[in-house]
Amino acid sequence: MSGWTMVVTALLLSATAPGDTVTVKREGARLMKAPRFFGAACDAAVAPGTRVKLLEVRQGWARLATPGGGACWLHETAWKDRTAGGLAAAGGKTSSRDVELAGRGFSEGEEARYKGEHPDLGAAFRALDAHLARGAESTPAEVARFMADGQIGGGP
Repeated sequence: MSGWTMVVTALLLSATAPGDTVTVKREGARLMKAPRFFGAACDAAVAPGTRVKLLEVRQGWARLATPGGGACWLHETAWKDRTAGGLAAAGGKTSSRDVELAGRGFSEGEEARYKGEHPDLGAAFRALDAHLARGAESTPAEVARFMADGQIGGGP
């Protein structure tokens, strides 16, 4: 078998699709309410060795049948082996926002602290969480429309 044939074969064998069952390999794998690294996490947990069925696969993320009853997403790095030094993001698809927040040390604890200090923003945070749960990274036009609809940013 040639080098290229081996690479293509390895890629095809590692592909996952809806209906596949995979085994979680990573300790501390987080289940998210939307297919993104930052945002609301699911209450459900998954431990190494747990077998999970994939309902939907989207850009390195999979919506799980259980735990979470179809409402939780898990990144493929929880079940796939990676090459040392490889990025955890799906093919470099991490948004600049996610990279910036990670670089600043932003965490769920920091978000909780901020929310606690600004209870007047509760409705805005709930609207943002609902918006993020609907899908992947928003376009700038979608963000502008969201801000205008929610009267966020002190606009007219």
